[in-house]
Amino acid sequence: MDKIELREITKSVDDDLALSRSDLDKQMIHQPQLYAYYALALAKAMRDERRVKIKQEMLESKIYRLLQNKHSRVTEKMLVSECHRDEMWLRLRKLIDDAEYIVDVLKGITIALIHKKDMLVNLGATVRTEMERLSIRTKGESYEH
Repeated sequence: MDKIELREITKSVDDDLALSRSDLDKQMIHQPQLYAYYALALAKAMRDERRVKIKQEMLESKIYRLLQNKHSRVTEKMLVSECHRDEMWLRLRKLIDDAEYIVDVLKGITIALIHKKDMLVNLGATVRTEMERLSIRTKGESYEH
């Protein structure tokens, strides 16, 4: 997943995280779908991140073998220095940074959706309590007349 895909996935995140008393039932019904949508995107982003990291590890192993052919003893510092000069390794490092950013954004959204669910439950309880009070008050008034 790249940043363009992330932008597409998150284009409606503000609306997805919004709360409103006016359509509480609709929001509660839609909440699991939203969570599943973003959780699936997160899983895909995490998979992509792992794949890029594996590619980088494979390249580091290749660079290590090349260094080993040139030198009898290869130090960590030599390997790091050689990796930092390798263009492909640098591109992979950038891809890893981008992948980590995407994972962090999607994790934040899924956590926010968990908080939204908790808020929906609390808001639902508040509305139910208010309705019960209103009902009791209305019943009491009708008996007086």
